[in-house]
Amino acid sequence: MESMTVVLFGATRDLAKGEKEMKVMDAKVINTKYGLEMYFDNIKSVDIKEIHSPTIRNPFYEVLIGVEFLLMKEQKYFNKMKNYFWISMSTDFQTITIKETVTENLFALKNDEEREATRELLGEWLIKTQSFKNAITELINQQDLSETERFLKNLLYLNSDDIKNAFIEQYN
Repeated sequence: MESMTVVLFGATRDLAKGEKEMKVMDAKVINTKYGLEMYFDNIKSVDIKEIHSPTIRNPFYEVLIGVEFLLMKEQKYFNKMKNYFWISMSTDFQTITIKETVTENLFALKNDEEREATRELLGEWLIKTQSFKNAITELINQQDLSETERFLKNLLYLNSDDIKNAFIEQYN
């Protein structure tokens, strides 16, 4: 199942000489058995909920990312939702794993095709959006994260293949 790209137009804004400017909003849509999941690249649609540094018990850098979307059911009802996933990276920044969450899981209740479309959404679209980059940059700027700053900066340079090749660990 493939996701589709949608370009939406926001409100117009008057310019100095009476011209109108149209703001374009990038979006992606995944068709699931529960309805259409519509993801938008706006500043509030991605947030960082937690960040973990390596420990003896868990020798990985991890970040919990929340992604907001609209679920359209029966082509008329909209539910605003936010679901989460972890990006886990080894201390040498060479191995990336996508981890599912216990609750509010971005991959939950999806069949294999829908899960693959979600992985594609993350790799081909989400990591390239301004909302993702803004959430990471904001976290870097807000805190003294000397030991995790390099990890966060590496997240800004993820590419599609990094996500496509990442193992997805299902929550047990």
